[in-house]
Amino acid sequence: MADKDPLILDFRSGRALDGADLGEYYVSGLDDGPANWDDTDLEHAFDLPPVLPPVRLPEEAELAAWARRSALLADLRALADEVRETTVQTAAVNPVLLRLAEEAELVERDGENLAPGEDAGWLDDLADDSHALDAWEYTFAVVLDTTLGAAGDSDPVVADDLDLEGHGPALVTRLFLSWRDGVRITELADALKDAATADLDTEEADRQWRAWVDAHGDPLRLLVGQLERLGAVSVTGGAARLESLGIQAVRSKLERDHLFVPVLPAPDKMTPDDLVLVWLHGSDGDLEAELATWTDLRGGEQAARELLDFAADGNAATRTAAIPIVSRLGQSAEPAWREALDRVELRCYAKPQLARLAGLDPDGTDLPSGLEPEPADVAWLIADTFGPFSHFDLGRETFPFDFAGLNRVSGLETPDEAFEALARLGHPDAEAVLTMIGRHASDKATAKAARRAAYRASARRGARR
Repeated sequence: MADKDPLILDFRSGRALDGADLGEYYVSGLDDGPANWDDTDLEHAFDLPPVLPPVRLPEEAELAAWARRSALLADLRALADEVRETTVQTAAVNPVLLRLAEEAELVERDGENLAPGEDAGWLDDLADDSHALDAWEYTFAVVLDTTLGAAGDSDPVVADDLDLEGHGPALVTRLFLSWRDGVRITELADALKDAATADLDTEEADRQWRAWVDAHGDPLRLLVGQLERLGAVSVTGGAARLESLGIQAVRSKLERDHLFVPVLPAPDKMTPDDLVLVWLHGSDGDLEAELATWTDLRGGEQAARELLDFAADGNAATRTAAIPIVSRLGQSAEPAWREALDRVELRCYAKPQLARLAGLDPDGTDLPSGLEPEPADVAWLIADTFGPFSHFDLGRETFPFDFAGLNRVSGLETPDEAFEALARLGHPDAEAVLTMIGRHASDKATAKAARRAAYRASARRGARR
């Protein structure tokens, strides 16, 4: 079988994006309209899956230490201190900073001056880690919701028809989905402009956009600048990336919206299970990065051995995820593949891999005897491929896979031969797979052969008991 066996790929494409850039995949959902951070259901607003790509985060104490070093929190605390100590005129304070301070109730307006707000001492003591992170995340939400509105409300008031409210959630969601590589600033700027001017014709959109930029600066740069000062975002090489505090804040919001975002351990603590998690829910780039680091820490041969042991000890779903990861390790995995020939769970994968590593065609006629696929090998591969689907009702009358190519593999020219091999197999899903095919295959002969084989498998299981 080839590395990219269509059956395995069909199974994977039902569980993951098969290496797609997730940030780009979901970008179409980021223009659905402005919304406030706390009130936005991110799953529905941006059409997100229930499990998102894994992220890596430091411990809470380290995150809290970074939160305490936030330049924007320091600015807010300094303004609250100044207002409590002396008279501060409203006009003397940056309108964006003032709006943030008012929203946090650090200050309030008293005519042309500022007075201490109800929570003027809110940022005085951030020694407790939980308090520091709560303060930071609250400020993160306020920055997303108010930055552009505060700038637009300040003098001079221009470009009334631009829609610049509430695009912060879309920005940080897109950055979160591309947390590893970031997003080009030019792409983010174009997306924000398109969303803000969506209801205007081209000429009017350009005129009002230019008027706003001349009065207040580029909206994207203004919002990203505030997030930089907060410590949520960094900009290097023309790309914006979420920092750990930003990743944690978006992850917390996603989980409040009942989505699951796995957190990866440090590279030296990762297990094969963690790599499979990346394979299932991350992009191809995510997997390449994590696998490279994981392999460097133990060497290619040992990495392959650990992954294959994990695959052999797991179930069908585990193997269909772990095996493609091992195949990425190339020649260094050859000793581990040879050892895998002694494992019935792995033999059907090891033979074609070893053939490829030797420069041979796995489907050719010149294979050495030890690498020739046997009926039991092909049967195990069928059971592994369809096993995960057999644990739930497909809910359809026709089986969603084509057996035409499968029946020609390794001389299994009829369904009866393939299914008889399955019936004799010690695979835990063999009987369930045969039952499923017998129920859902559109071809009557195929369905009948599967039902007969399922009966024989059931009889053997009864005899073993």
